[in-house]
Amino acid sequence: MPERSIFTMSNKLIEVLELRDNVTLVGGAGFSKTLLSRSLNLTEDLVAADGGANFLPTQSVPKYIIGDLDSLVSPEKWVGRGSKLVEIKEQDSTDFDKCISSIKSKKIIALGFMDQRLDHFLAACTSLVRHKRLIFLVGKRDIIFHLPNEFSIKLPINSRVSLYPLKDIKNVEAIGLKYPVENIIFSSVGKIGTSNVSTCKNVKISYKGSGMLGIFSSRHLDLLYNSM
Repeated sequence: MPERSIFTMSNKLIEVLELRDNVTLVGGAGFSKTLLSRSLNLTEDLVAADGGANFLPTQSVPKYIIGDLDSLVSPEKWVGRGSKLVEIKEQDSTDFDKCISSIKSKKIIALGFMDQRLDHFLAACTSLVRHKRLIFLVGKRDIIFHLPNEFSIKLPINSRVSLYPLKDIKNVEAIGLKYPVENIIFSSVGKIGTSNVSTCKNVKISYKGSGMLGIFSSRHLDLLYNSM
């Protein structure tokens, strides 16, 4: 393999990757071709987190493959097809964290991080709160993202709208939800807001601080992605 095919970096010195504003990021927990196609229709670039590249169909070539590269099968194949391998050797962060620290794009749809190991999934949720960016974790049934302080979306009535706090959160307000959220102190070990339901097409949620995850049905990927 040519020496320049692999870029070795530390988290303190990340090369500026040539990516556009919208990226699909794929991980090693697997994803369907249908979900990948839906995501690629919304985004402009494709990136793989280490072994996430192993699940890609032949016609999908990631611009970059990022991580410690210990799970990637046949790296020389990807280099030959035009992918650039970005090796980050440190073991203090997950491949998901390595990727979103490297990708400066405005929006990221992340597939293949939800439907297998629970510890990896929980680590990814923590990263969503830490980075506070427009990153959508998408699985077979659900979409999870860090809820912005002012959030509004048009949804079909009776859609699932779940709120899950990873910090103590006050001052939550909402319009269009069946169960009230006002005057509640949300906490991951106290009051949570899962399994709420939309009662009108226009749903609005606001809160102060950070740490609230929004959880919606994956069938609403396009609506959620285009609403922010």
